[in-house]
Amino acid sequence: MVPFSIITILLIISIASATDSPLDTVQVYALGPKDTGSSVESSIILEKDSEYCIVVSGVFQFRRDVDWGRADAQFRMGNGGAYTYSFNSIEFNGKRMNAAISDVENHTYTFYHTGDGEKIRFSIYDCIITHERGGYDNNAGMLLVEIYPLTTLSVTKLPSPHTIEKGDTSTIIVTVKNTAPKGMGELKDIEVTDSCPSGFTLISGDVHAQYQVLKPDESRTLQYVIKPTQSGTFNLEPARVLYYDESGENHTKRSDTATLTVVSSPGLQPTAPPNASVKLHGERTDVGIGDDILLKLSAVNLITKPVMHVQIIIIPPSGMSVASSGFVMSGAGQFTSDYEIDPGVGRDIEVRIVANQIGNYTVEGRVIYYFEDDVENAEDYTLRLPIRVRSVGIESTIATSTPKPTSDGHGIIPGLPGFTGVIMLIVVMIVTVLIRGRKKQKRDQF
Repeated sequence: MVPFSIITILLIISIASATDSPLDTVQVYALGPKDTGSSVESSIILEKDSEYCIVVSGVFQFRRDVDWGRADAQFRMGNGGAYTYSFNSIEFNGKRMNAAISDVENHTYTFYHTGDGEKIRFSIYDCIITHERGGYDNNAGMLLVEIYPLTTLSVTKLPSPHTIEKGDTSTIIVTVKNTAPKGMGELKDIEVTDSCPSGFTLISGDVHAQYQVLKPDESRTLQYVIKPTQSGTFNLEPARVLYYDESGENHTKRSDTATLTVVSSPGLQPTAPPNASVKLHGERTDVGIGDDILLKLSAVNLITKPVMHVQIIIIPPSGMSVASSGFVMSGAGQFTSDYEIDPGVGRDIEVRIVANQIGNYTVEGRVIYYFEDDVENAEDYTLRLPIRVRSVGIESTIATSTPKPTSDGHGIIPGLPGFTGVIMLIVVMIVTVLIRGRKKQKRDQF
């Protein structure tokens, strides 16, 4: 016997589902030819591996010559006009279904269904006595079918960048998101499991994560860094996610496979994408130790594109760090920042790196972007910029190499042109004569 409290919760979930607009509404009539029955197809395709909540309601008449000849999606009428006899009349793709949630009093039943990338066909099964399909000529009425998106999870797995040189690293980004609309339930006890692919070494991060709750439209991201041991094109296995919906039912979801290409020759990094203009340039790249290296990354969204979501990953040389406030360290010496850029708008992103080691280095910037909600077609590429850190900066070097004017003890200042030195000497002589004349004048007065 199911406790009353659980039944109440399930009914509340069912009613909550019906408060939002359904994705599709289908009327399934009981009338039809004796040899086939009557069926109707949904107007929408149910996405593969996506979960749906299907609510069936109403009463139809399967016999018009008896008092008890009525039924709903799960029961038919018995003694006293009550719906007490089990009768699974609703069919999904020709298969009779048992409801997950039953509201017999209101003749409303909720079913859970996983899409297969096709439309779904509904029909009414009305065989009671002979257990053979038929007898549809004496039926009347219909059942109402409503299709809602079920509280569910989307999982994406992307390597960044998706093309690297042998010896470089790639960051694997696994994103899980509660795709339920507002008003639907939370997801709980989410467990993300991935694996380091064969032919790669796990450099940093973890391939496993757990999250207690995901609210509607909320997402979490798991990141880890891998390094190849050989070149080639690799298909990365899907990441798997286990989770529970608000009713306590457990579900499994997998991401699509991802592809990572490792090239052995240098200089074969992805070219700049045609959908956006992104450049990394140096404002101050030849500095003294202790000074800040200053870079600017400019991103421009084309006017013909929707909103552009951009993630910037800066990888400074080992031992250095990004000082810009907009960047957060994400592990393995990588610093990230996220931006949204409207159509036709550009943005300059300042990157300050603390220079604390002498030498010649390369700063690597990775840019991942996608438009609107099209995460699956996200693009990424790499930008590299050389920098130099001296024991002193260029300005200090110039300053110390220029001789400062000093006196030689004879009134001549080395480094000044000869004419200017002569003029200054004459001025000094005139001042000396005037002072001596004034002293003599005072002695004569006394």
